[in-house]
Amino acid sequence: MSPIRKTASIFALVFLFFCDDAFTTASGNGTENRNLDFFEFRTLITSDFLEQHLSVFSSDSLMGRGTGQAGIRMAADYLANQLAAFDVTPLGDDGTYFQHFNLEAERTREIIYSLKSTADADSTTIWTETASSGSPARLYNEFAGEVSLSGGISFAGLGIRDPESETDHLADAGAAGNWVLIFRDYHEDAEKNEHAESLLEDRISNLLFRERVRGVLVIEHFDSEIFTHEALRRSTLIGKPTAIRLPDRGGRGSFSTGVKSVHPELAADLLGLDSVDELRELHSVISTDPAAFRGSRLPYYLSSEAARESITLQEKNVLGFVEGCHPELKEEVIVMTAHYDHMGIGQPDETGDMIFNGADDNGSGTVTTLAMANTIKQAKEQGYCLDRSILFLFVAAEEHGLLGSRYYSDNPVIPIEQTVANFNLDMFGRIDYEYEETGKDYIYIIGAEIISSDLDQMLKQANSQTENLILDMRYNDLDDRNQFYRRSDHWNFGRLQVPFIFFFSGLHDNYHLPSDTIDLIPFDLLEKRARLIFATLVEVANAPERPVVDNQQFIQRTRGSR
Repeated sequence: MSPIRKTASIFALVFLFFCDDAFTTASGNGTENRNLDFFEFRTLITSDFLEQHLSVFSSDSLMGRGTGQAGIRMAADYLANQLAAFDVTPLGDDGTYFQHFNLEAERTREIIYSLKSTADADSTTIWTETASSGSPARLYNEFAGEVSLSGGISFAGLGIRDPESETDHLADAGAAGNWVLIFRDYHEDAEKNEHAESLLEDRISNLLFRERVRGVLVIEHFDSEIFTHEALRRSTLIGKPTAIRLPDRGGRGSFSTGVKSVHPELAADLLGLDSVDELRELHSVISTDPAAFRGSRLPYYLSSEAARESITLQEKNVLGFVEGCHPELKEEVIVMTAHYDHMGIGQPDETGDMIFNGADDNGSGTVTTLAMANTIKQAKEQGYCLDRSILFLFVAAEEHGLLGSRYYSDNPVIPIEQTVANFNLDMFGRIDYEYEETGKDYIYIIGAEIISSDLDQMLKQANSQTENLILDMRYNDLDDRNQFYRRSDHWNFGRLQVPFIFFFSGLHDNYHLPSDTIDLIPFDLLEKRARLIFATLVEVANAPERPVVDNQQFIQRTRGSR
């Protein structure tokens, strides 16, 4: 038997049998009492259920669920199989759970490197190499995009410019507009000083954006075998789709600089050294006394040409549907969204991990939405049917500009005019900086009161009768500098004047990193948040009147956003 009392279940069956009369009284205290019975079903949403599905969804086997990569198709199939197991109705194309759509993208077939000597009046090509997927060269991308770049080469030691300590490795290098060759770290035996803890990323950022260099060549390996192994791993990223966009819509451009790691033997050749051992010695000398070093121009010109091509990606949203039972209100729908894509396989972190598991972003929202589908379907099977219908919409390509939800909102399977609200779950499973010390039960709310006072009242009513979480509204401001109200999939409903609630748990240090893993999810708190969403869903689905957009500032802000 469900957590609902047996007598209540019998009453529900009688209630549905005489539905025409029953629905006419579903208002006021009648609706409130009926909702309390519905609320009891929230205990079917358990931390065990959430952890079970997230352990699959954020595993290495799904390869980070990157758009255009193999893992995203596996993730879509997993969601469809679970919805089928819950007996949730498919609402996609041709009786499937999938709404198919195409995206346009760019892909690099290969990168062609060419090094010329400029010591004489006439430049001479010294070598050329081609890198492709699974076939590395003596240079590989550290980070930044695969773009075509060319320029002279300057040597700048450790890449430091600090007038206070009279350390300037760029003074005589002529770095602007050229490639800059630097050592990644201080020598392990060098005496530490104020620069020793300077992150490579900070030095590179300074070179790229203040010094305006063409690109950065990094010497980080002094072992040829280690370099070759890492170059082979990194070469698998060549061909990963970039500049992903909907057809006839603009996309995000590629980063127009390059940061590449250099084979130690090539680095030694560039610096006129006879061996990698001499390269090590030079590294030690510069690290030991950074202030004594001055950079210089090298007699070489490096071209890195990315052979690019346009491709079409076939992506899909996943749609499951539970129909309501009110003879009129069932034609209206609440859409629950969670994006199921993440960053896929990308540049490794300091541990060498290349899989961006996305446990919080957005495995947490995805498995919670699965839990909603399962619970609402079980409630209906036991005689507790919501008045309005619910569409569970798992959208693709959020990480590339909310593309899956944009496609759905432009091509809805249920007219937007019949969509009464959107609940969006994104980065929903963690404890952020503000609450990590107190450990309080909270959830950030974005939307609701800045859009619809009706929706706000329903949320607070559900919370007071169930989980009593802290409903933190600190980001719920149309002028908040983070602009969270337009940074996830709810925006594609809000721009069409559909009231929404974005349930969010805040930012953390693992955002868009391979370290966003399941072990950092507090499942007891995730369970409470999920149960609150279920209760709020019941309130909105059974309300006699749909919530209206009544915040004039929001109406003005979204005017013309279609």
